Amino acid sequence: MEETSESHWWKFWSSAKFDQKKYGEDKTKIMQFYRKHGYRDAQILSDSIWYSQDKEDMFIHMRVNEGAQYKIRHITWQGNTVYPDFVLNERLNILPGEIYNSEKFERNLRGNEDQTDVASLYLDNGYLRFNLEPKESRVADDSIDIQISVYEMNQFKLAHVNIKGNTKTQEKVIRRELFTRPGDYFSRAAIVRSIRQLSQLNYFNPEKIKPDYALLDEKTVDLTYEVEEKSSDNINASVGYSGAFGVTGALGFTINNFSISEPLSGGAGQILNFEWMFGEGSRYRTFTLGFTEPWLFDTPTLMGVTLFDTRQVYTFDYERTGGSIRIGRRFRWPDDYFRGDWIIDAQVNEVRDGAGIYREGRSTQVSLTQIISRNSIDNPIFPTTGSNVSLSIQMSGGPLLPGTIDFHKWVFSGEWYLPLFNSSKLALYLNSTYGYIATFYKDSYVQPVDLFFMGGTGLGYISTTPLRGYEDQSVGPRNASGSIIGGRAMAKQTLELRFAVSINPIPIYLLAFAEGGNVYESFSRADFFDLKRSAGLGARLQINPIGMIGFDYGYGFDDVYPLDGKADGWRFHFVFGRGF
Repeated sequence: MEETSESHWWKFWSSAKFDQKKYGEDKTKIMQFYRKHGYRDAQILSDSIWYSQDKEDMFIHMRVNEGAQYKIRHITWQGNTVYPDFVLNERLNILPGEIYNSEKFERNLRGNEDQTDVASLYLDNGYLRFNLEPKESRVADDSIDIQISVYEMNQFKLAHVNIKGNTKTQEKVIRRELFTRPGDYFSRAAIVRSIRQLSQLNYFNPEKIKPDYALLDEKTVDLTYEVEEKSSDNINASVGYSGAFGVTGALGFTINNFSISEPLSGGAGQILNFEWMFGEGSRYRTFTLGFTEPWLFDTPTLMGVTLFDTRQVYTFDYERTGGSIRIGRRFRWPDDYFRGDWIIDAQVNEVRDGAGIYREGRSTQVSLTQIISRNSIDNPIFPTTGSNVSLSIQMSGGPLLPGTIDFHKWVFSGEWYLPLFNSSKLALYLNSTYGYIATFYKDSYVQPVDLFFMGGTGLGYISTTPLRGYEDQSVGPRNASGSIIGGRAMAKQTLELRFAVSINPIPIYLLAFAEGGNVYESFSRADFFDLKRSAGLGARLQINPIGMIGFDYGYGFDDVYPLDGKADGWRFHFVFGRGF
């Protein structure tokens, strides 16, 4: 009984106020609970309600008859000509002798989350009008036989696939993401996957993506996707103060639905981004300009180009200038959630004053990075199901590439999302990240900028993994003077509970997190159980065209720096432009 609860002093989050309608719903849930455990004849014989003398409290008394607990004796099929009995039984996944679970039976017969039910077998192969009619017969005192009549009807193909509501996005940008094409058999699974792909574009309101179909005759059907455009572009302009760089600022934009041929109207699905960050005159500045075509020559091949120039004058004087080219492709095997990306990066590094941290002089660096990933999350803003797993391998210099800097760097990241209580607004987020870097030769030099750092939000810092509850870049090995020097191994674990206050029109969600991470001087000295722990609360807000903003208030349980024997305590973190 979820809505009719007893009053307890410690249940401050719930009310014991009686609601007649919800009480009726709870009685229905009681019967569903019994039938889930095989008591198909269970009944509520009577229920009584009376009040205390002062009329402040009420009491409820129920009399139930549980009846016998039933088991499945036989399951038979009738009318099926397309699929044999053993295929349908495998989908139903209920064995003779098993306790009769009405909820599991109905779910595996007509629709479960994995789409491995009997109905999906037909609906994914064009049998749009098919139907199932189960009939239960009691045998003996505690067993039942189930006969399921199958009405397969006709197989339908798609005649037309129509698009409605796209006021900016070009039709070809939408069609290339669809898994439903004219001439294909009607498939519910293909429609569900198409909706996911359109949601991933982040050009449309995910709650307003509506598929609809209309029968044309006994063999063909029209399918229509209706969408509602939303802005996915981001602009930012900020000014702040940093103890390291004094007055700092940033100007930038990201146009996520750009068109290089029609820049004023857009809608071609290309990405154009620019960022300029500065700090106290010329002590810190960085320029980045990038362009990405996600469907090169109308094939699922991504191509991106980025140019960058960065100079930092703080203790040391370091500048790097270069560019990168990225090629990516969606795979068909092991499944079409996999993709591969390859990045070739070339840059010139100039260190005018190393301050004992960087090696002075000019160096050149050419690196090749391969990223194999699988992304099956359902929503880019507030995912509740699916996972995002990637393995990045970067090789710089070494025996195959030119340049004066050589190393190989490995980073694994896995994210998993689980809905709680069958809700689309409450989700559990899990993350594991590991990193390792080593050189090809014993006397090779690795720049600090390529090592691992951790702490804070990671925003505005290179190669820094966020760890809330601690200062920026405060976690990891230090030199004799106490300055952070970065490490060659890294590990981080995160557990987060997320609750969506609102999804549309402005996504807002609250979160509670617990995480731990550390950076180690070398892999041989790494102890992946020695993690700097933190926990706290936070919130995220998606505001277009600014993007994701939010805050976290985290408590660092360990003594990181300075080493004073005390926990680092509470830290406030402001998140701008992205989440964790």
